[in-house]
Formats: sequence, structure tokens, C-alpha cells
Amino acid sequence: MAKYRLLYAVIWVGSAAFALAYESKLTFVLFVSVAVLPIVSLILLVLTGLLMKVELVPTEAYVGKMQHFSVTIKLTNRFIIPAAPVLITGVFHEEDGTIAQDRHIVLSAAPFSKSEFEFGGCIRYRGEYSLGVERAVIYDLLRIFRFRLVRTPMCSVTVTPRRIMLDETNALCADDYESSLTNISFMDSSSFVSVRKYADGDLMKHVHWKLTAKHDELMVKEMEQNLGSSAVIVTDIHAVSEDEDENMRVADACAEAALAITRKIISDGRSAVNVYRTNDKKTDILAAEKPADYEQLVSIFAVLPITEAGKGAESMISKAAERLTGTEPVFIITTGISAKAFSGIIERIGSGGGEIRVYTTEPEPSPMLTAAAETVRGASVHRIDPDDVAVSLRNTLR
Repeated sequence: MAKYRLLYAVIWVGSAAFALAYESKLTFVLFVSVAVLPIVSLILLVLTGLLMKVELVPTEAYVGKMQHFSVTIKLTNRFIIPAAPVLITGVFHEEDGTIAQDRHIVLSAAPFSKSEFEFGGCIRYRGEYSLGVERAVIYDLLRIFRFRLVRTPMCSVTVTPRRIMLDETNALCADDYESSLTNISFMDSSSFVSVRKYADGDLMKHVHWKLTAKHDELMVKEMEQNLGSSAVIVTDIHAVSEDEDENMRVADACAEAALAITRKIISDGRSAVNVYRTNDKKTDILAAEKPADYEQLVSIFAVLPITEAGKGAESMISKAAERLTGTEPVFIITTGISAKAFSGIIERIGSGGGEIRVYTTEPEPSPMLTAAAETVRGASVHRIDPDDVAVSLRNTLR
């Protein structure tokens, strides 16, 4: 913009020199035109800016990881002259799942009309994101003034972890009189307490086909809960690298594994007590018994933070210990755990109860951790491949 101002100054000086040198009506009109033109241009710019509106659709979104969605910028011109080009700078998602900072586009609109531009793509990692317009600037015809629009809309996007189904695997919880490897699920029985409309996340095996045919819409059986043993799932997500992408990758894997195990346990008619950290110091507990509880967990785990490395699961299990009866399986899902931390967990929950399964995203669990697990009855260590969480879990649960 500085070069245009300099150019105008040269033109103004030139017209003034002509007016003084020739002292004619023509040179005087030329000088007055050059002098007045910026004022007219500024007035039109201000009016255009005040009558210009930038909108973003949608204003919020709730999407799955790597799920394609679109954000549309709408420019409305409510003035009687065509809108000067609007330079829009914002943050938007790309087709490869990355977030583009300071993305520039130029939009204009005819009088009393709208123009639109659509960004399509996906987001690679779970979390909360703000997409949209950071700045919107209009320049006058001479490019010597600019008007910045006050309202720059943003879209709040929540990206949820992938939903992994483990329906073909063995039951993860068993009654006291059953083996922990039983293939018989409580939800497979004919015992149910009510019938309701189908909701997203319900399994087709729970559909009440007779009532479905009668009402001409899917109806599912509402099964009894807590008649079998529960499970405790401890999710410890902490930083393991200085690389932010790597931390996000393994954190997502832990969140997806915890949700997949929770969903499987609920589908088997049991309850899953989830223990997780909402920040570096606070530990929360949520007992999931129904599909609605699972959906709540999906929302929570979408924004579960990556905490600092510390005691992790060892400290969280203390809060969960009061929920343990000594017979339920315990799933510890973590981005990393040491043999010392594992021993501390065993001290808190004891070694004579149910299974203790440790799932870690480490490239290779330490030999000391594996050796420590071998000394505890029912304990095992498994690796989660962040690039294929579903296969990793299915291979250990068959």
C-alpha cells in the first residue's frame, strides 16, 4: 500500500505543478479532481465496509477424525456499487488433514448480492479447533486506504476419536462362575427390561424384530446392567516426545483403544468404569453402562489433554481403587509405563484379583515391564500400533 500512496503523492505534486505553471481552467480542474478523488474513494470505502457482511457456515461442527466436512465463507454486499475485493485471511483445514494457517483468499460481490467460497477437507487428530476468518480487509479504488471489517466469524470444530468395534472378539468381563475367556455375552440372552427406539451406536443384534415390524422403525432391547462383573479402564495420556505430531498420534491411539474396549464391555451387558485425567492434577471417573454413556465418553475423550509425564496411571489407580472389588479386569491404556510404575499399581490393587492388561503405544515395551508383568497372575502387556489400533486390539482379545 505504501507504493500506491507514494504514486498518488507524485501525481498530486505533478497536478499542482501543472496548475501553477499554466493557470488554466483545465489544469485547475485536473488538480481539484486529483485532490478530491481520495476523499470520494475513502467515503465509498467506509460505506462499503459498513454494508459488507462476512459469515461462516457452520458456526460449529462435531465431526470424526479424518471425516470430510466443509466450511463456507459467505460475503454479502448490501451497497449499491460492486464491492471492492475483500482480502480474507484465516485458518482452514486441508484435504490431507492438516491445518493451514494464514490462508488467503480474495472475494467480491455485485450490488445487493452474495458470493461464497467453500473449504473442504478433514482434520488428522482429535481435539477442539477454531477455523474461520481471522482478518477481512477492503482496499479503496486507489489502494491508499483500507477498511478492516470488525466482525470476523470463526467456526468451533470438535474432532472425535475414531469409533472402533470389537464385536467379534471374546467377552472382556465374566461372571464369577464363568471363565474370563467366555464367548457368552450377557447381552446375547433374552433378558431385557424395556424397549426403545434405535440410537446411533446400538448393535443390530439387540434389535427387537417383532416390535420393529409392528412400529415400522428399528426398536432395540434395553438390557439390564451390572448383573455381571464390571471393568476398570485407566487411560493415561502423557507426552512422550518433543514432536507434537507424535504426541498427538499416540494420544489418539490411547483414546480410541479405551473407547473401543468400553463399547465392547457395554455391548456385553456390563459396565466400564473409566478413569482419566482432565488436566495435570485432576482425575475424573465415569461409569459407562449404556450407549448414551459411551457417547458422553466420546465427547470427553475428544478433548482429553496430553498431560506432562509423571506418575500417570499409578496415581490415577489410587482414585479408582475404591471402585474395585478385586474380581473385575483392569485395563491400563497408556502412552508409556515403566516397570516401577507397574509395580506401584500392583501394590495398590493387589495381585490376586481379576486380569490386569496393560496396553502401551511404545514401539517396544521394556523387558523390565514385561518381566514384572510375568510375575503377577493374570497380568499381561500388549502393544497398540498407533497406525492400526483396531487390529492391535483384536489380536489380543481373541
